[in-house]
Amino acid sequence: MPAEKKRKVKSKDEGDSSPPTQSNTVSTPKRLSCRQCRTRKIKCDGNSPCSGCIKASIECIPTVGDMRKRRPPATYVHKLEGQINSIKKFITDLKSLEPEKQLEKLKETDLIELVNGPESSSSVPTDYTQTASQDLQDDVEENKVIYGPTSVYDNHIIANDNRAPKRENEVAVINTLNKDPDILKCIQLYFTWQYPDHNMFIFREAFLIDFFDPKASSIYCSKTLILSICALGSRMSDEERIYRRSREFYRESKSILLSTLSQPSIASLQSFMVLAFFDICNGSNSSGWMLSGNAMRMGFDIGFQLNPQVWFVKSKEILNPLDMEIRSRIYWGCYMADHFISLVLGRPSILKMADSSIPETADLPDLEWIDDFTYDGFIKKKRGIATSSKSKAVSYIGDPLNQIINLINISDNMLNDIFTKSDVENDQSNEEELDLESRLEKLFEYNAQIQQWKQNLPSDLQWNKDSLASTGENPTYSGIRYYYYILLLCLNRPFVGLESEKLKLDNHLSPLTICLDVIEDLYVSIHRFEQEHGYKRASIFIVYSSILSVSIILLTNANISQINQHRDQLQFFMSVLHGCSKTWKLAEKSYNIIKEKLKHRSENGELNERGTVSKLSDASKSDEVPSSATSGASGTAGTTASSVPIMKDTPSIKQSPMSSVDSQNFTNNLLLDDNIDFLGGPPVLMTSDLFNEDWESLFPDYLFHSKN
Repeated sequence: MPAEKKRKVKSKDEGDSSPPTQSNTVSTPKRLSCRQCRTRKIKCDGNSPCSGCIKASIECIPTVGDMRKRRPPATYVHKLEGQINSIKKFITDLKSLEPEKQLEKLKETDLIELVNGPESSSSVPTDYTQTASQDLQDDVEENKVIYGPTSVYDNHIIANDNRAPKRENEVAVINTLNKDPDILKCIQLYFTWQYPDHNMFIFREAFLIDFFDPKASSIYCSKTLILSICALGSRMSDEERIYRRSREFYRESKSILLSTLSQPSIASLQSFMVLAFFDICNGSNSSGWMLSGNAMRMGFDIGFQLNPQVWFVKSKEILNPLDMEIRSRIYWGCYMADHFISLVLGRPSILKMADSSIPETADLPDLEWIDDFTYDGFIKKKRGIATSSKSKAVSYIGDPLNQIINLINISDNMLNDIFTKSDVENDQSNEEELDLESRLEKLFEYNAQIQQWKQNLPSDLQWNKDSLASTGENPTYSGIRYYYYILLLCLNRPFVGLESEKLKLDNHLSPLTICLDVIEDLYVSIHRFEQEHGYKRASIFIVYSSILSVSIILLTNANISQINQHRDQLQFFMSVLHGCSKTWKLAEKSYNIIKEKLKHRSENGELNERGTVSKLSDASKSDEVPSSATSGASGTAGTTASSVPIMKDTPSIKQSPMSSVDSQNFTNNLLLDDNIDFLGGPPVLMTSDLFNEDWESLFPDYLFHSKN
């Protein structure tokens, strides 16, 4: 370095008259530019006030920190934004409600959880990666305690301290709902008109106890289950305001349910099943099928097919015999519902007899105060009968359910033997063909078994045409009867008109005879119900029974004499479905589609001679519902869809839905469209090895024809 510069620096230091200070030896932190200088984009001297602000005669606002050296992760910022949006949405929704509803919503909402969020933190995380990892570990640990069959009834979800506040909040919500008159009305309608039927997976008494007296330990009632039940119950309300809330109940229940999939429970399982039937009853088969599958999966997750007395379960010692019976009822109720869904939708069943080790359900004591939730004070009447006969009063559900399970076992064997190929038939070296005659012989044998099942029923479950005419209005009695009829129609329907010459048509076990006898019984039973209650409160069993009856009547009318025989029955079942349209959308959709299909075929000249058309049209102009059933099991039956003259009658008669097997009534090109989805498939979902020429020769007019 040049000497001049050295001397110059030295001279400068010597010329500095300021006394030495601590700042000369220790560096002070650099001050940030004030806010005003930053805004004006000029240099700031860092003083307070700075020279720039003094000169401009403005207030100098110091900058405390700009977070440039300590920035939070983007994920943390996104989480805060989500919390803010959630709070803003809650406030907006709250402002839109009426004052009474605002209070109710405030009571139902955990405000601390709303403000803090599920993973909130009071300060900016210094190690976000570690925090996220810990949160994930917490989630895994939470799920671990309820996973697997050994956690079947330990109620750990409720005992978990972390979930205690949420459960207490749920209790408060239920205490609000059990005072809502709309909710009470919907629950009454559900248990009066739709229970037991296909809803035996809910034990009414256990639900009502936990509904009216909720506790933190309650497991048979939840907000989701209440809303699910209300979604179905409100469909039968005479009050338009309550009826319109059906979809609201459904959407809210489904939303809550899907957001709590990681927290399986008995009430959530039941909610899935109720919502599945809501969809199926309203023609959304695919959605209903998926929801019922979720219910079964959740059931397996909590081990509902296991017997707590046999398996090692932590809480086994605290289970009383009543709890054991309730859970047995839940499983076998799901078993019955699963097989019913598989039957009418043409899907394979999920629950198998071999998979369960839980004993059959038993009748349980009645509650004296639930008469408002039974048909016409049924419990009180039954208790009076029991007192007079000196027998113990029990619920009228357990024994019918056990009998239905026995019937399901027969039908499962029937489906395996008749609707699927055997190992011998799959053997390519064997020349035995898929023989229609042998299948029909098996069908006759199984029809005999099913009829024998009916004859072996206990005396209090027996019925005939006379009892149908006198008790057909009582839904409590009807579940087992309609299941029996629907089963016979579904399993015999594909064979109607295909009887072999070697098998006499007048055989009382032939598919045609069986179906026509069933239709006569259904006519009597449903007509009795309609006389007493109309169609507003008709169950989905009545809808499906009418669907199948219409299908078979249309299929079997090959000549004028048969048309005259069955015309009254046809018009009656059409009127049933028309009357059920407001309650169940399945009936409305089916009514409309049959009307359009038959009208289309008539206009295109696909039906028989014009003389038949005019005769049928004249005969069908009357809108009166017949008062008595006409019988008729005679006449030829080997007809295909294109030769059914009664279809010409359709422009003037009310039309009804078709079931999973009704598609045989129409030509294939009319079936393959978007509107047919809700009708389902064949009576059982066939495996691909049956979609071949043998299958076509067995059911030549079926929807699943390989040429399509």
